[in-house]
Amino acid sequence: MGVHQTRAGVAAAVLGIAVLGHVSPIAAAHDVVTEAQPPQGGMVQEFPQEIQLTFSGEPKPNFNMFAVSNTETGEILFSGQPELHGRLLSIKTPQDVHPGPGTYTVGFQITSSDGHSTRGSTEFTVGAPGDSAKDETADSAEQGTTNASHDNSSSNLLTWIAAGVGGLAVVGVVVVSIMRRRHTKN
Repeated sequence: MGVHQTRAGVAAAVLGIAVLGHVSPIAAAHDVVTEAQPPQGGMVQEFPQEIQLTFSGEPKPNFNMFAVSNTETGEILFSGQPELHGRLLSIKTPQDVHPGPGTYTVGFQITSSDGHSTRGSTEFTVGAPGDSAKDETADSAEQGTTNASHDNSSSNLLTWIAAGVGGLAVVGVVVVSIMRRRHTKN
């Protein structure tokens, strides 16, 4: 009976380690945008001279790219490799680019701090003064982005808690197995 308990304990430990191995990559997710200038979903009066994205981790210096396009037409206004300053990546708007009012997408592909390629985008609107309907829409979109950021951090926390509970369960099974084995020897 002791051999079966030991095997069960070892099987539980292996299973627990396998579960932790699958949970850990989720917790160490790719870098995400934590701040954008212009703000995600925000409205600005003039097209920015520089676009900045701050990431949750420090992107690697290789193979980073930004492309700015008109959201409605899909026309790419400009693209290029952004400057990297820690977690901040920025690109200057070329002097010959002067788009008018509209909605614009900043598409990016970076090499995350974990070494994996990560793609995503942010969006902002250039509008004339007094575009209150657009201002309200931008505020709603920005609030949605803020909520999404909180949701991501909440799910990340839950993942770590689940991993911790799983780890404690594995330790518990191993301790119980050792205690039972010692008890059967006596």
